[in-house]
Amino acid sequence: MIMVASSTGTLAPIPGSPLDAYNHGVAYDMGVHQIARLFAMVAYALMVATVLLGAVLRLRILERHVNRATIYGAHMTVGLSAIIFGCLHGLTFLYQPIWHIGTVQLLVPFAGPVQRIPVGFGVLGTELAIAVGCSVWLQRRLGYQRWLRFHQLAYVSFALVWLHIFLVHPEPRHLNLVAVGIAIGAGVCLLAFLIRALPSRSRLRQRAFGAKGGEA
Repeated sequence: MIMVASSTGTLAPIPGSPLDAYNHGVAYDMGVHQIARLFAMVAYALMVATVLLGAVLRLRILERHVNRATIYGAHMTVGLSAIIFGCLHGLTFLYQPIWHIGTVQLLVPFAGPVQRIPVGFGVLGTELAIAVGCSVWLQRRLGYQRWLRFHQLAYVSFALVWLHIFLVHPEPRHLNLVAVGIAIGAGVCLLAFLIRALPSRSRLRQRAFGAKGGEA
């Protein structure tokens, strides 16, 4: 689908689409389009895997079977790969003139003239992911608990990227293989967030016994 309903009820091309470029007399490279789409899907899959590995690492689920350092290394490697593919996805739009994206639009959220809000979500989510990744080098200075609170902004980063994907093109909003994959990824990350956010029985017991000990 390359058409959307306009405010007048007529069908209009999706901003930044090949038809939109044709209507404006601007060249559109379908090869760049396919590369950008591939980078986006790979980045999303890697981001889901990063969140899942982070939850596994935090909850110590697989430590009986896999060394903790191995899980940590996989978490870091997959996370870095997700950021790289996300950045490459953004860079491809430098070669699609219809988007009017330059260095400023790639670095400043909500600065682009085409689909400003959805694209801004993507830029902001990617930059937040980069900040979360770089915070590893500040862990000792910040202290573990403060760093952990900041590191959990990775969930906010994922939410922003998901909004970017959901809003920038109608494809994820229709029943197809890509939409199912995006929905499954979002569901996995939401479940990981809820498992980490909601207190487990063991932590509730620790708090209860701790409270009784304090009263005694």
